[in-house]
Amino acid sequence: MTNRQVWRDVRVWLLCGLMAAVPVAQSADAERVEQLGYGYTAFHDVARQLSLVDKALWLKLESDGVDELVTGMAETMGELASELDALAPLSPAVNLDDDGLPEYERAKRQSVTIQRSLDLGMPIWGRSGHDFERVLLLSLTAALNQQRHLLKVMQGDEPNAERAEWLRSAKSKLDQHYEAMVEFLQQHYFSK
Repeated sequence: MTNRQVWRDVRVWLLCGLMAAVPVAQSADAERVEQLGYGYTAFHDVARQLSLVDKALWLKLESDGVDELVTGMAETMGELASELDALAPLSPAVNLDDDGLPEYERAKRQSVTIQRSLDLGMPIWGRSGHDFERVLLLSLTAALNQQRHLLKVMQGDEPNAERAEWLRSAKSKLDQHYEAMVEFLQQHYFSK
């Protein structure tokens, strides 16, 4: 083997080593799938939490109208979370294990959830009566509004027709609950 051949081999090995050390940029499609996975996880987590909100009503006395609104929303969120549970094993794009959130954002959200639960849900020192219902519905409309907009932006990015239709249908269901709660709030708490 000549010196020239040895140096050529060394250069090839060095180049291969350097190429292995340089991260390969993700394709736009792979990045979109990853971001959609984060969106599905975020929606799934909130849907699971909201599916349990009607359990707080076991500890409180509320009007029939509020009970109906909250129970209907909780059932829908439970159904949507279950549908995602069934969809996840069939589609690698629906990854429910990673929400992509930084540690402190995740901790902040958990802290807000705990504080809101304590403020609303505690039977003795938490809110009660008319005040409880109003704050509960305001909190739920805020959460529903966030989730329906998440579904809207995901739908615009979802390349799979069936999943895009699922997102559209789920958003439509959330729109109905959101509008019913806003109307109830307007009629019972904000109109004179």
